[in-house]
Order: sequence, then C-alpha cells, then structure tokens
Amino acid sequence: MKKTASSQGCTPPRPETTSGSNLALPHLDVPRPDLIARWQALTAEEPSLRARDAAARLGVSEAELLAARTDVEASRLDGPWDQLVGGLSRLGPVMALTRNDHAVHEMVCRFDHVTVCGGVGQTLGDGLGLRVFFDHWHHGFAVTESLTNRTRRSLQFFDAAGTAIHKVYLRGNRGADAFGALTGKHRHAGSTPGQAASGEETRLQLSGRNSDPARLPDRRSSPERYDDEYGSFRGPARDRVEFFQSAPGYAARRVPDDSFQVSLQHAAETGLPVTLVVGNPGAVQVHAGPVRRLKQVGSWFNVLDPGFSLHLRTEGIATAWVLQTPTRDGVAISLEIFAADGREIARLSGSRTGGERAGEWQALAASLSDAPDH
Repeated sequence: MKKTASSQGCTPPRPETTSGSNLALPHLDVPRPDLIARWQALTAEEPSLRARDAAARLGVSEAELLAARTDVEASRLDGPWDQLVGGLSRLGPVMALTRNDHAVHEMVCRFDHVTVCGGVGQTLGDGLGLRVFFDHWHHGFAVTESLTNRTRRSLQFFDAAGTAIHKVYLRGNRGADAFGALTGKHRHAGSTPGQAASGEETRLQLSGRNSDPARLPDRRSSPERYDDEYGSFRGPARDRVEFFQSAPGYAARRVPDDSFQVSLQHAAETGLPVTLVVGNPGAVQVHAGPVRRLKQVGSWFNVLDPGFSLHLRTEGIATAWVLQTPTRDGVAISLEIFAADGREIARLSGSRTGGERAGEWQALAASLSDAPDH
C-alpha cells in the first residue's frame, strides 16, 4: 500500500469512555415468531444456506433475521464503533469476513495496529488490509451460537438497511473472556430481539447519493491519488469504468466475464502472488499473497487456503474489465468484476510485494482477450 493510515497522520481509536454510542439508537421491533417458523423450515430444507441468502428468501434484512432468531443469543451493541473496533485486538486471532451480494472474503488475522481518521478505521497486518467506513455502521450484535461440538462467538455489523457490512468470528474458545468483556462494555442497555431496519441505506447506495464524493479523482489530481486497493466499493462502480475510459493516461478494456477465475487459476498454478479485494460501502478487505486451492461448487468459485477463503458467485458477474491507472511508480493494472446493477464485486491485481515477478501480472492481464461484442 502506498499510504497507510499512520502515514496520513491518523491516530489509534479514542480512549474508551462511558458516553455511549455516537449514533442514534436503531429502532427496535417486537419478536417475530412467524419469521422464526419460516426460517426453521427453510434451513431444514437447505442447512448450508448462508444467512444473507436466507434472509433474502424470507423477504427480510439479515439483521432482522438475526435479531429474531431464538436459537442463538444475539445482544445488541452500542458504539462508538471506533472504540469497539479498537478493542478487537484483545480477542487474539480471529476470522474477519467482508462480503457483498456476490463475493465473500474471509481471513484469519489479528486486529493489531488499528487507526481511525475522520470516521474511517484501518488495520494492517498478516497479509490483511481492512478499511471500514463508520458512517455506514448502524447496527451491531454480539452473537453466541451453540453448535454440535463447540460454541461459536461473533461480532456482526450492519448498515441502516440491515445488510451485513463486516463480521468477526472468534477462533474456538480463545479470546472468550475478552469477548465477554468487550461486548459487555458495548451492550445496548435496551437490547431486545426484533430488529426492524428500513431499506433506505440500500436505496442510497444504488442511487449513489450516499457515496463518497472523493472516491473518483478529477483529471487535475496527481496520479497516485487513485493508486489504492480500497477503490470504489462505496458507490456505483460504473462511474469508475467511465472515468477510466475518458481520463488522460487511464484505460479500460472489457474482457470475458470469466477472466477473474481464469486469472486466479493461473496464479494458483504458477504461485504468482496477487492482491484480492472484496468490499461493500461500509468495509473493504484485502488479501495479499499467493492462492493455492481453487474449487468450483455449483455457482460458487472458491479459494480455500489455510487462513484465507474467497467465495465468488460467478452467476452474478455481469462484466469484467482490465483497468490501467498511471502512478508515479508506473502503470498499475487491475482486473475488476461488476454486477448487473453496476456495483463492484471484487478486484484482482498484482501483489505490491511481488518483486521480480511484478511483470508477470501485467503479462497475465495483457494476455486476456477482449470480450466479444454484446
């Protein structure tokens, strides 16, 4: 990464206080026994269905489904969110999960070196880069689930529409005491089941009215301003392609829709290190390094490596583009895939630590054929 939070003058999260959340408390609804009955019937038929997909099938938000469930202990949390994220270092190694409708990015990591600047939190380390945008964080839950042979504990954060932004899962029972202390400190005093979240956040994302106005450079800006893995997940990504097609020095070339999978297969076969990014408007997560074990399961293309997993719903890919960005260090090349609604799904590029193999990524991107005319 060209610039880290610390190099931009950011600081660690504010010291913990007793002032409560810096956000308005979300609306609480009554329990939903009808929803639980439908949830139980659905999971009986499809036990491996992910919570996000199950909620969509049931016609509710994921946060609403979580708060209504009676088979888990889900306690509502208060912010300030930067203080809560700053306390995650006490949990030790965890699994961090960031996703959107078509991609899930999971990494085993530690939340060390957390910094916060202007409502943006960042942590770096163990091959992980994570940036979170607290203006989209509206609801949080501490979740304890009793499974067949273990207890699973997690922290789950959602936007105003109840769409999942980021989740943190403990590794076994390690960090259980710290989890209890952290969630106890941030537990909402009026915590009750039944989350009713509106769809306003999603509508804002689709219209672009809630996107970051500085996410695209203007043509007078310095080239390195766009040299950033975290990029454009906070707004309609079609604007990103349009910019690359029109701005001097930038370039956009459409490639076949399966180019992302083809490129990952090449990286796995050759050991080429890559940077793999998945995000949503509230969080962007980065893996830097090699990928090894790839597996297609139904419509999902998966990377299943120790400590890192990617799950990509290939049927959600509407377009794929090779984008070239001028920087002070040369031309940066990324392969980016988009959904039919114009939002970015995932991004692939060469590893910043690729060393003498850096040219291999550029050659791989250049070898991708142009997409057939549509």
